[in-house]
Amino acid sequence: MCLASGVLAAGEDHLLAGAQLFRERRFQEAYVEFMVASRLGAGGDAAWYAAATLVKLQRPEDALEAFAAAERAAPSAADPLLDYYRALACYDARLFLCADALLDGVGDRTGPRIGAQARKMRVDIAALLSSEPSVDTIDWYHSRGEAARKGGRHALAALYYREASALAARRPDHHRQAEARASLSGLRKELAP
Repeated sequence: MCLASGVLAAGEDHLLAGAQLFRERRFQEAYVEFMVASRLGAGGDAAWYAAATLVKLQRPEDALEAFAAAERAAPSAADPLLDYYRALACYDARLFLCADALLDGVGDRTGPRIGAQARKMRVDIAALLSSEPSVDTIDWYHSRGEAARKGGRHALAALYYREASALAARRPDHHRQAEARASLSGLRKELAP
């Protein structure tokens, strides 16, 4: 029991160190601290913070995989600020509908500065999505989904296929929407126990 509490305390120390490094904008070091904290059992917060740090390190696809893992491990640790970082990862990965949905949920629950940034991003996303998506755009999402799937990044693949399906729904011909849905169904079957 004493050993377990010592490891947990060490995990909390790494979590606090990671938070301090994050505030200092030393993101690579913060990421390492959050990962160590997570491995030492510091709770679900560490995994969520590591994912947010990946956004700051400009690794949006890695961040999205990390957010999905954090959500599976500790769904109650999510909060509006972490949803904002997740939305940034979606935006940077060109998953604009994903980003918009997350930003809609963030609203003003993060404070005035982040709330204003979220509103501005939603305006930018609305402009990006104001016209009918091209066939090439939808095909790009399918190719990203397939690449992620082949790489074993199922959560990321699902996000790309969902985006492809939702964008296809905005076209009269529903270009490859059935294929995107079939890919999502296939992913669920692959992941089923």
